[in-house]
Amino acid sequence: MMTTVNTTLNGFDLEAIENTVGALKSNPKIAEFKFKATNKWESGPRNTSQIQGFYGACQDDTTRVTPFECSTDMPIVLDGTDVAPSPPEFLLHTLASCMTTSMMLLASANGIKVADVTIRVEGDLNLNGFLGLDACILKEYEQIKVSIDVEGDLSETEKQELLTFAKKSPIYNTILNPGAINVSLHA
Repeated sequence: MMTTVNTTLNGFDLEAIENTVGALKSNPKIAEFKFKATNKWESGPRNTSQIQGFYGACQDDTTRVTPFECSTDMPIVLDGTDVAPSPPEFLLHTLASCMTTSMMLLASANGIKVADVTIRVEGDLNLNGFLGLDACILKEYEQIKVSIDVEGDLSETEKQELLTFAKKSPIYNTILNPGAINVSLHA
């Protein structure tokens, strides 16, 4: 009788995960990445970012054949045309998608099968801080709430592991422990 070995879990290639971890252990420099985006203002609150090149796996400027484009706008009530999500909404999307990807990658690497995941995020933002109308109000999100629903034949211990995995997200940790942002004018 022939036995088949499951090489994927939750849509992730388990052999690729194992190979990546092995490569990182043998050469930690492979783990260093630099992602890039170029944003161009269009009109009013509308602008578009192009995401194409990045540095990673010890390879200079890896370039995708076709750049990804992400547009932003604002709702009409905020003087926008509402043709794309706003930057604050993109931040919530980025947080949710990074937490989902991190959780599912680590779940797969640890042999935890998940049937379905839904992450909902909600951020409280008061424009009086951004506009400088009230110095006592934060310019940033006052709080972000994340709710994670997972489905599958999971023990309570596995559900708690999934929560721990989601909190390993690079974007979650960047928001929680912000790094330096250097801003300069290019002459």
